[in-house]
Amino acid sequence: MILRVLTVLFLGAAIGAAIADVVSRTGMASLGEVWFAVHSGSLNLSQAVIQRYLSPEIWDPYAIWVLGQPATVFFGLLALLCFLGAWLRARRS
Repeated sequence: MILRVLTVLFLGAAIGAAIADVVSRTGMASLGEVWFAVHSGSLNLSQAVIQRYLSPEIWDPYAIWVLGQPATVFFGLLALLCFLGAWLRARRS
């Protein structure tokens, strides 16, 4: 059930990001740009938490790479993964 809800939420985010990309006519916005526009404080907080409590090496090569990916593609892939997980779970039972 939760995977179905997550699928719908991520699919809605992907569609919303795609619509924003079309309306803005500036190309595909990265995940970091979208996150900064929505709530910049939480982006800064997540950077501080990851660097201080986990490892600075996680933030620099990996998190920066993820934040540089197009938001439409990122949310679309998350929706697809959640959909496949829900489908596999339903198929098993």
